[in-house]
Amino acid sequence: MTECLPSPSRPLRSREILGVVCEYYGLGHGELISPDKTRRVSWPRQMAMALMRRRTNLSTPQMAEALGLQCHTSVIYGLKAVGKRCQNLPHFQKEFEEMNRRLTGADFVRHEHAHGRPFSTVRVRRG
Repeated sequence: MTECLPSPSRPLRSREILGVVCEYYGLGHGELISPDKTRRVSWPRQMAMALMRRRTNLSTPQMAEALGLQCHTSVIYGLKAVGKRCQNLPHFQKEFEEMNRRLTGADFVRHEHAHGRPFSTVRVRRG
């Protein structure tokens, strides 16, 4: 799971992370913290858990409370699920990295095969 989750550059608040996750997946804040267990909501919620683990100093019970969950064991399960998916399926790893980049506010992104090179750092155009 460590290769999926980059080290944090600064601690964030849970509401900042939830905002980025909601924006990325097109969900409302109420949907993300609702008891809805459909994949459309549960996967973004699990990604939020993984981002909270890396970017905050919250314990699993505190993360569960921020996500409207009844039990911290749901957070533990979610963290394991994200680790497995990111390890086995590269597009989930890229989703995680993109959301982490948005939280960091970085203006540069590494792209595969950009500018005719295997890897290249490209400035993101804003606006």
